[in-house]
Amino acid sequence: MSTLVTAFMTNVNQIDFRSHEKYIELGKKLLSQPIPTVCFIEKMIFETYFASVSHLFPLTHFVFFEKEDNYLVSYESQLTHYFVHTDNPKKDTPGYMFVQCHKTEWLKMAIQENPFQTTNFIWVDFGIYHMIRDDMAFALYLEKMSRKQYTEIRIASCVDLSKPCVTDIFNTISWYFAGSVFGGDIQSLLLFADIMRQFCLELIENKKLIMWEVNIWYLIYKNMPSMFDTYKADHNVSILQNY
Repeated sequence: MSTLVTAFMTNVNQIDFRSHEKYIELGKKLLSQPIPTVCFIEKMIFETYFASVSHLFPLTHFVFFEKEDNYLVSYESQLTHYFVHTDNPKKDTPGYMFVQCHKTEWLKMAIQENPFQTTNFIWVDFGIYHMIRDDMAFALYLEKMSRKQYTEIRIASCVDLSKPCVTDIFNTISWYFAGSVFGGDIQSLLLFADIMRQFCLELIENKKLIMWEVNIWYLIYKNMPSMFDTYKADHNVSILQNY
């Protein structure tokens, strides 16, 4: 069995098409599964939406985490060259990128605590149910996924990794990887977290920018392909089914 890891942060961007309440309803679909789960969440959100119904999430270990606890937040003033090509600039803010790039750190934190004493961990986006919209398939494939064991970074790939990147990797999203699900064993994930942190800090220091986590993962892949065990999937049920 693997431990699932997820997180929900508010006020990281100004999106208006999905409210806190909608996200929380999506997240409850994930947290109510009978699978060991660690969820990083703001204390206020937990107390407002989860504290009174915590019995509905018996295998979820909640960890309080505030926006300022993200190590990247303190670097925002250095992003003098931050620019991304996006049709939704209210969503794709530096704060949003900080959350995406922190996924590996949350996995590292969950591994260090390891409340369920598992050897594999899987990141799953808090609102991933919006891709599935099928309770039976969601439960079935999450449960099957949680029983698989890998010794590299198991991650979904949407684009053939042998194809060259024809866009500017620093400001245009590249879907070589789907960012919503990835996992592996403790050793691989801890290494991935450390490399990801190094990449992020070097981007900020040398280029004064940050970008989508999947773009940075692609750069890491180009440097260290043997770290990764990829599988074909897209932003639908295949991301769980093919893990």
